[in-house]
Amino acid sequence: MELYYESSDLTVSAATRSPRPLSRSAEDITVVTAAEIEAQNAHNLAEVLNRVPGVQVDLQGGLVADYSLQGSRFRQVLVLVDGVSMSNLADNAAVIAQIPVGNIERIEIVKGPASTAWGSALGGVINVITKSPRETAIPGGSASFSGGERGTRDAQGELTGTMGRLGYYLSGSNVRSDGFRPHNASDSNNLYAKLLWSLRDKGSIRFTINYLKGSAGEGVFPLPARLLPILSEGRVTSDLETSRLTSTLALNYHLTERLALDLTLKGSLLDADSKRFFLTSGDTFQLVGNKEETAGASALLTWRQGLHTVVGGMDFDHGHTKTSSDTFTLIGTLPLSNEGTNDKWGFFLNDTIGWERFTLTPALRYDRTSRDGEFWSQSLGATFSLTDRTLLRANYARGYSLSTINFDPTFTNERIWAIHAGIETTEIPFLWLKAGWFRNTARDVAFNGERLKQLKQGFEVEARTTPFFDTWLSLGYVFIDARNADTDQRLQEIPRQTWDLGLHYDDRTFRGALLGHYIWWNEPSARGIAFNARYDDFIWDLNLGWKAYKGTNAEAELFFTGHNLFNGRQYTNEIFVNPSRWFEGGLRIKW
Repeated sequence: MELYYESSDLTVSAATRSPRPLSRSAEDITVVTAAEIEAQNAHNLAEVLNRVPGVQVDLQGGLVADYSLQGSRFRQVLVLVDGVSMSNLADNAAVIAQIPVGNIERIEIVKGPASTAWGSALGGVINVITKSPRETAIPGGSASFSGGERGTRDAQGELTGTMGRLGYYLSGSNVRSDGFRPHNASDSNNLYAKLLWSLRDKGSIRFTINYLKGSAGEGVFPLPARLLPILSEGRVTSDLETSRLTSTLALNYHLTERLALDLTLKGSLLDADSKRFFLTSGDTFQLVGNKEETAGASALLTWRQGLHTVVGGMDFDHGHTKTSSDTFTLIGTLPLSNEGTNDKWGFFLNDTIGWERFTLTPALRYDRTSRDGEFWSQSLGATFSLTDRTLLRANYARGYSLSTINFDPTFTNERIWAIHAGIETTEIPFLWLKAGWFRNTARDVAFNGERLKQLKQGFEVEARTTPFFDTWLSLGYVFIDARNADTDQRLQEIPRQTWDLGLHYDDRTFRGALLGHYIWWNEPSARGIAFNARYDDFIWDLNLGWKAYKGTNAEAELFFTGHNLFNGRQYTNEIFVNPSRWFEGGLRIKW
């Protein structure tokens, strides 16, 4: 992850909707760059997030991956690509294992409430920013292909350049695998385009279109005992098919030297279908379909004057979802359907006040929704450069998450207040250290069929040594203590500890990284049809790369990854057993 002292000009926009230096951001923010993504030989967003301290990902195979930020569940976390929400309306879930990484410039992750900027974002924001067109008339691009065991392959390419005032960036990818468990094959495709029309020194007009289509087998499931008397078999398998089309049209215009206007139109179409079959007979057991349409607009004004960077604006989003479910039993069909619409208006204002070593960031937002009523969100943050090599952060925030439009009435809107304090320093010789403590209280949280008041507190530590002979070490550790705030009872099903260890080497020709990852999932021994969780082992991966050719205008790299080198076991449910040791390799060409 980027270190603020190495990139004083690094800016982030996820917390305020307008770029500001990371060193003046009070929130707990992690930035993952395109170079880091490439070094991981990752295939999708889920794999990248799995290596970020404070982000817990349950890689279940195919297109299925559960995720949380500091223990906040997926329905409380907003996932954005180009400013468009990838979280659906039915249960606020995003299919992060379907989002490709080849077209990503950087990922900004805000851990903690981000409602003052985005509205419904109680647990935080994962903000994906795609690549911009290359500013040269000579086209550039890249192509890569990798293959591995179980028919795994990843093919992707991109082309970019500028013709006069028009810049273009085009990319496409296909990732497929026969799967590492029975009935777990997957196939995912992506087409992406970004066009940028320069208004010279006045700004730009940007158009994006993104199409994702994927299918996957979700595995073999035992059915709940209560259904066995009315069903002919006890096990089913399922197939998931999902497609999403998103698009944006945006204007960035400098009204004056100090005042800028941003206008954005956005839309999204989602079509997801899940079909479950009896394992032995192949007869259909259940059909579930979800179709969604969303459209929206936003307007922002950014004013920079002296010590202040003020951002004010409004959002409007309209969404409609329809979910249907048909279960086939010996006594007939059990149909269910759910349909809903939500209109959301949001108005926000924040200020970044920077004075010498001190920064203050107050923020306020008002939201009105047709389904859940009104919400006020506030935050106040501060940073202080104690020395040229030590930065202190503190932040207080209130936020909320909206209810879901699905079959479970317990998933209502939730509210939270949270505090965070941290330090980032290089005062210790040969070491970068970042540490933070957080505490939050959320109420009306849906948990195991109940609604409760939830208290979570814990801390994060990240460290990296200074490269010595092109070699360095990295460490990430997160501890979360989650309790019922009324009874003080410790809660399960929320990850308690996460470790990330790394040994890295990079001399610009050869690179390598041995990475260890461990999560104490804190799962019960039995939960519905989920049972026999195992997480006693670290999962160790080895990533290697060799730039076999480096020319003036082109380069070629051979890369290799060994997954789960020591056959570790780390899963929350024996239905989703993680893959044993497997290998893949490929070639990447850039010009």
